[in-house]
Amino acid sequence: MGHSPPVRPTDSAMTERLLWPANPETTRILYLARFAPDDPVYTVKPDSVVSGYAEYHFNLFQALREIGYDVRSSSKPYAAWMAGGNVDFVFSLLNRMPFRNPELHIPSVCEYLHLPYLGAPPNIRALAEDKYLSKLTFRALGLPVAEGRPYSRGDALDPPDFPGPYFVKDRFGAASEGVTADSLQDSWEGAARMVRTLHDQGRDVLVEAYCPGIDVTVPVIGHSPYLILGHVSPQSDQIGNILTQDLKADDHLGNQLVDVGDSAAAMRGDVATLWRALGPIDYFRVDYRWDPATGRRTVLEINICCYLGKQGALCLAGQQWGFSRKAILAHVVEYSLARQKGARERGAWIV
Repeated sequence: MGHSPPVRPTDSAMTERLLWPANPETTRILYLARFAPDDPVYTVKPDSVVSGYAEYHFNLFQALREIGYDVRSSSKPYAAWMAGGNVDFVFSLLNRMPFRNPELHIPSVCEYLHLPYLGAPPNIRALAEDKYLSKLTFRALGLPVAEGRPYSRGDALDPPDFPGPYFVKDRFGAASEGVTADSLQDSWEGAARMVRTLHDQGRDVLVEAYCPGIDVTVPVIGHSPYLILGHVSPQSDQIGNILTQDLKADDHLGNQLVDVGDSAAAMRGDVATLWRALGPIDYFRVDYRWDPATGRRTVLEINICCYLGKQGALCLAGQQWGFSRKAILAHVVEYSLARQKGARERGAWIV
């Protein structure tokens, strides 16, 4: 695409250290994911219709065990309800269940049980998963965002008060669900057709002003207070360089480290702003559209408990620092446990 190769962390940056458990066998973890092995049968499950996720979820389970944690595993959300008193931490990637805003379910259960869990509090997860409310928050914080308008099912499809081209997507979608080549439309007539298509699928919709450029994501881990790992560009061969659902599912083009030039300082400022307003968070990505020709950046969303595959953005950027996926996993768990230490003592029933 013509953009420059990435800039490596400086020597001083390479001195950063990650947390590692002193006695991992004393930490009992409940691991939850759609294709997680179900205790006591610890084998890889059939992949079903989601390419690669069965192996991914199994490999994360194995990595947690190789660190030395005492790990039990389940693909069932009700396992969280029985975790109180039986585990010390819930490591949940069980984010895509068949109901609205499923990302909130496990964090809310864990809050009820006063049990430490991966990610961020339910209110922050809710904000992150709603692409329109998060856009309003980003704008209020002074971050650059694209114009956007939500369309719930049953709404009149009158045009928004900004011109095309338009980008049409699921307001609550994960992994580019519902995004196809038809999501990018020059005219409102075409955009309205795409809105109706997503409504027919039972989805609420967000229509945004299309931003030229490429997708760039900035992976961040909680640290002291946080550590920006780098800048990664998910590759696209679609018109407009958009990321479609099939690209996310198959990921045959993968990710590349990218140098964003002078925009790096502005992105660091964005992360600092978001951390002050929403942090602490165990790990996350800030997703942008970035125009290499002009340096213009546009914040799209914040992604909490994002993909931890070895070639995913988080681990790819971490490799620059000499961080293996296993080291990142251990750090995230230990940071999360330290972040939540003592927090559960404040809770008391008020009748």
